[in-house]
Parts: sequence; C-alpha cells; structure tokens
Amino acid sequence: MSNNAEDGWAEQVERGRMSADELSWSLRSVNRAATQLDHALAAKLGLRQLDYEAMGHIMDQEGTQLGPAELGQRLRISTGSATELADRLERAGHIARTREGSDRRRVQLVARQEAVGLILGELGPLFADLDALSNEFTDGEQAVINRYLRAAGDRLRDHTRALGAPVEPAAPS
Repeated sequence: MSNNAEDGWAEQVERGRMSADELSWSLRSVNRAATQLDHALAAKLGLRQLDYEAMGHIMDQEGTQLGPAELGQRLRISTGSATELADRLERAGHIARTREGSDRRRVQLVARQEAVGLILGELGPLFADLDALSNEFTDGEQAVINRYLRAAGDRLRDHTRALGAPVEPAAPS
C-alpha cells in the first residue's frame, strides 16, 4: 500500500522545510501512520484521545506501581486531572483501581481484561498483516530492518528525554 494523498502532501511540506535521508522519511511516515491509527482506534473505542493515551500507559506498565500521580506525570497533566481521567476510565469499565502491598493507601491503575481484549482485538488484524509483510523479506533482511527499527526507537526515546519528557521505565525484572 502506498501513502494516501494527504500523507504524501504532509511529507512534501515537511521535505520543503528540512532535508533528511530516505530512511528517516520512511520512519516519519510510519510514525505519522501510527498516530493516525491511534486516533482512529480511540474514536472506534469511544475514547477521548487523552483517555486512549492513558490506557496505553496503563497497559504498558502492567505489574508496576502506576497510580494517578505517575499517570499524570506521563501525560503531563495535574494529579487532579489524572484522577478525574482515571475516574472516567473506571466508570467506563476500562480500568480498575487496586490496592496492593503494605501501603493500602497506594492505588494502582490496572487495565481490565475486557478493555485489553477490545484494543488487542482491533490490533490483531494489523499485526497479522505486518507479520505477512515481514515474511516478504529474507531472514537477513529482517535482521537489518529489526536492527534499524530498534535503534531508531532508542534514538526517539533519547530525543524525548532531551526534550524533558518522561519516558516509560523498563519493565520490572
């Protein structure tokens, strides 16, 4: 599949503003498409964009102590706004609050399995399609593509940190 007219136009505007290697433009196209996918999926699930982003953080941090304060830091909103967002997600049945450990005052936000199933159910066909695409490449080509994409992800996270934004911690070992 190729870029649609709007994506091609957006890329041409960006190319007029700066120069970069073709791989960088290709990755930028993937990033733009991923953002569009997130917006479309949020709309299909009936979630505000910020609520969808919050669900992503909650799902990504499963098993860690992610409470409203930490969620607010990640989303760059106040703890009060994060608490209100968590209330909204809980009322909609997307998350639950749990109290674990020795400090029973500490609240952990946990994605409900039904919500995870809905999101992953929508993403399943995409991942199958992407797997089929990857099978069009040899093992050697896949290794090079994987190395590039992993390193590009590292550089994106490095740049995020340089801008002063929080980056999710690694999963607990």
